[in-house]
Amino acid sequence: MTPVEIKKLVFYLDGLRYSFQMANLASRRIRETLDEIARNYPDNYTEEQVTSGLLDAWTLIDICHRVRELVQQTPRLSQNLPGIQIFLRGTGQVENLRHYVQHLRSGIPNIPVQSNPLWGVLSWTPTNDKSVCYTIFSGNLVGGVYGNTLTLDTHNLQFIAEMKLLADGIEIDLSSILEHLKKVKNCISEWLEQLQQPKIQQVKGKTVVLSFQYQKINPPAAAV
Repeated sequence: MTPVEIKKLVFYLDGLRYSFQMANLASRRIRETLDEIARNYPDNYTEEQVTSGLLDAWTLIDICHRVRELVQQTPRLSQNLPGIQIFLRGTGQVENLRHYVQHLRSGIPNIPVQSNPLWGVLSWTPTNDKSVCYTIFSGNLVGGVYGNTLTLDTHNLQFIAEMKLLADGIEIDLSSILEHLKKVKNCISEWLEQLQQPKIQQVKGKTVVLSFQYQKINPPAAAV
C-alpha cells in the first residue's frame, strides 16, 4: 500500500475506534441515568435526567449508523465476513430512524395524525429489578400521539427487551444494538490481526493531549 492508502486506512480505523469507545461511554451513561430515574420514580426524577437518557439513546443510533458507514468503506475489509454481514443485517432499521431524526425540518409537516412523540418513547427495565419496566413518553401529550412500552413474554414472565427506543413507528432494541457493536468490533479486531501488509500498529495507550499557554510579554520601556 502507498503512504496515502495507509493514511486512509488508519483514518477509517480511527473512526471505528472512537465510535466504539463513544458507544461504550454512552451505554454506561444511559444505563446509570435510567436506573437513577427508576430509583427516583414517581416524584423525584428530573427533566435533566430525562433529557440525558434521550440524548444517549439517540447518540447510540447515530454511532451505529456511523459504524455501518465506516465498515462498508474500510479498505481491504471484506463485506463477506460473517461478522460484517450479521452486523449490517441486524442493524438495518437504524438507518431509517437516523434518517428520520436528521430530517425533522421536512418531516414534521408530513407527520401523520396518529404518530409517536417527536423524540420518541424510551422504555427500559432497571438493572436491579427486571420485573418492572419504565417508559419515557417524551414531549407534550397532544392529540394523536401514542407509544407503547416493552413487550411482556407472558409464558416466561419477562420483558423481551431491556431497553427500547420507539420513534416514527420504528422500534430499536438498544441492548441488541450494543451487542451488535461489540461483536463487529471483535470481528474487525480479528481481521486486523490477520492483515499482514501493512502491519497497522494499534493504539494501546492514551490519546495524546497537548497543552498550550500564552504569556503576556510586556513591551520594552520607551527610551527617555
